Amino acid sequence: MMKNDHFTKNIGWATILLLGFLSLDVLERFPGFVVRFQSLRRLDLVVKEMHNGALNADDVHALTAGYYEGIEHTARIAPGAENNDYRISDNFLRYELKPNVKRRYPAGMRITNSLGMPNPEYSYQKPPHTRRIALLGDSISLGPYGHDFVSLLETRLNQAYTTDQVHKFQILNFAVPGYSLLQMMDVALEKTSKFHPDAYMVELSSQEVLGSRNHVVRLVTSGTDLKYDFLRALIARAGIRPTDRGATIRMKLAPFFLPLTHWALEQIQQHASAEGAQIIILLVPAVIDANVSAADFDQLRPAVDGIGVPVIDLRDTFRSARLSDFQVVPGVDIHPNLRGHELIFENLYAKVLAQPGALATLAGNGLENAKKVGTAPTGNPF
Repeated sequence: MMKNDHFTKNIGWATILLLGFLSLDVLERFPGFVVRFQSLRRLDLVVKEMHNGALNADDVHALTAGYYEGIEHTARIAPGAENNDYRISDNFLRYELKPNVKRRYPAGMRITNSLGMPNPEYSYQKPPHTRRIALLGDSISLGPYGHDFVSLLETRLNQAYTTDQVHKFQILNFAVPGYSLLQMMDVALEKTSKFHPDAYMVELSSQEVLGSRNHVVRLVTSGTDLKYDFLRALIARAGIRPTDRGATIRMKLAPFFLPLTHWALEQIQQHASAEGAQIIILLVPAVIDANVSAADFDQLRPAVDGIGVPVIDLRDTFRSARLSDFQVVPGVDIHPNLRGHELIFENLYAKVLAQPGALATLAGNGLENAKKVGTAPTGNPF
């Protein structure tokens, strides 16, 4: 009987791991542009750790996890056309979007300008009477080019909130698929100042629950310079060694999740303040059950709320929706499609209108002279 039980367990684990390998084959077709259920994500991590002989109890438990997290593969982007959209590096960011990309994805067109940004050609020099907003985010902020929620918001601001002082709004989209908050922070500190933004909009999705920790894992295991003294001190305090397995590093980092998240947001806020700019934080879900993603956002809120800036929580965006209608590939790619981005925009705009501080951060002062459009959005803003 004992032998039969042992045999049955072995068959069960073999089946689970086979499913893990099969899921990897699917995931690898969407390098850097996939958001999947945590179970698939962790299966990938488990298989990688198996190659290193480090399958542990935490990984086994994670196989059955049912809530969503984002995932990206920066260490090994699969061969093929999509690989040409990324420039891999050995620095803190690890990778960036290439300039002058023009490719059709299931979500729509991906187009980048000469600086590798999913924007029109905005110059470094800010035009007169222009208010600039720097958007920091991950793949949730990249949808059908010109019709993602970021572009829709830019259009609405130009329709509704121009004044004698502000003739034009520009939202400069610095989002890159799979970026963690740590990478967004580095972009804010190193890249955005050249464009002289008046405000910063930080988009966080559920993937950030593990995003920054996974980024630290990649930095440590690849021997990449941690760059920031805070991270070096955190690694030392957590007892992390260069020879640690990825799963071990994640486990050691777990108690530092909130301090790490708060520190990264604080760096962005302080950088913005030093430039005379403001900051707003957006919590933006993938197209999944709102009750499922709520737990992830609940984990983020203590660190986010401690920054003392406007926070727009959009976790309820798809609460009453038939999810398949708003997913890029129903049941497979749970990024928002064109209709999904419209729904995110409508919820975002309604909640911005409901928070005077949030509206002032985006539109600036002098709102009493703006040509406001209604009190809430209805349908397509074009």
